[in-house]
Amino acid sequence: MATSDEFLLTQYKQGNPLAFRELVERYTTPIYNLAYRFLRDAMEAENVTQETFLRVLTSLERVRLDIPFKPYLFRIAVNLCHDLARKARPTLFSDLDPRDDVTESFADDAPALWERLVQEELRARLIAALDDLPAPYQTAIILRYVEEFSYEEIAQALNLPLNTVRTHLRRAKQQLRVMLGSRD
Repeated sequence: MATSDEFLLTQYKQGNPLAFRELVERYTTPIYNLAYRFLRDAMEAENVTQETFLRVLTSLERVRLDIPFKPYLFRIAVNLCHDLARKARPTLFSDLDPRDDVTESFADDAPALWERLVQEELRARLIAALDDLPAPYQTAIILRYVEEFSYEEIAQALNLPLNTVRTHLRRAKQQLRVMLGSRD
């Protein structure tokens, strides 16, 4: 069974540097993925990931161990992403390459060409639709469906009431249905 985040933080506060390293190893990939999906820039996603952990270290004395650590950590990352997004130029849809995440597979396992084209088209439309969502809706969708946060964890990560999270997700899905068309 994995050691709890709160236990690792307690161990780090008591002088065990390996405890914080385990937290970093546990959450580097999810934080990076969140930042990359939000910012669409690998270098900025790395910066957000590093800055997130740096901020945890600098505020370690104020970190409350009676609340879950994961939503707190993601709240820092989301706030950093929002700050960078406000400062950065908007990403043009033409700058996105829908083949970035496509991995090569064996010929006998590969879907038919038309299936891949349909998937790529749908993925490109979904990216465009997500980009058109307001930032709070976009963040809620990413945390729920990409990072697989519970509604309660999203509420904690975004510092929002639970019903507001439900409303954001419902409205985001409604807007995505309209943008993508009900047949999809």
